[in-house]
Amino acid sequence: MHQAKTLITHIVLATTFITAHFPYTSASPVRRDIAIPPVPADPPQPADGDGIGPYDSQDAGIGDRLDKAKFYAVAVAAGELNLVNAERGMRHYLGNSGDDLNVSPEAMMNGLPKFRESVKVLAQNEAAAAYKTIAGATGEKAFSSRWGNFYATKDMSWDWYFAIGGYSYSVTGVVTKTSGGTGSLKYRVHVFDRYNWDSGKSVDIGPFHFEDTELGNLHLKGLAKEYTVRGSSGVNTVEEFTPTTSLPPPSTGGRG
Repeated sequence: MHQAKTLITHIVLATTFITAHFPYTSASPVRRDIAIPPVPADPPQPADGDGIGPYDSQDAGIGDRLDKAKFYAVAVAAGELNLVNAERGMRHYLGNSGDDLNVSPEAMMNGLPKFRESVKVLAQNEAAAAYKTIAGATGEKAFSSRWGNFYATKDMSWDWYFAIGGYSYSVTGVVTKTSGGTGSLKYRVHVFDRYNWDSGKSVDIGPFHFEDTELGNLHLKGLAKEYTVRGSSGVNTVEEFTPTTSLPPPSTGGRG
């Protein structure tokens, strides 16, 4: 017991000495940059539904299985025509997992220059609006746009027309305002689509001609499955930004 009391006395004396000679001062709080917001919530489905109908709701016959084999041949033909994204999307559908398929917004903007320009305009408007809400001489503001719509036509890209057609896109980012009157911008590009085959359309790929309902029926028969397409880009950075800045085109991943 005596040794314990002696040890406690020494600790108290040491603590008193340290406090007297090295007074505690609180450090300045570390400044933490605002993070770029995540991808927005999925766009709502159309009021009249989206897709051909309930999965695996009808019995499949031998003719349906032959149709599936035919569409694997369609996917091969797409690949031979260098429609690589169309082939990938078709194979994923026929793979029957229903899992999400990730796509690269950079690759899409590379193949769809008009889409790239639309993204640039959206980012410009959203960033300028966010910057103007910063009341002080300095500060940061995060932004998240609504989903916009874009349609990849055959004239723009045969590959992306067959791979995805119409889809939704948005941008999320952060603007920073500095005391010098300028600032910076960081943002990401997001894309979203529900891959399905609605009725009333037809497609020609190589020597193959088929109605969308033929592919859609494979979903109804449980032989293929509709799925969701998603993708988020890397961070686009603009070192000097003000509401009047003309943004450079978003990155296409080093491919132009």
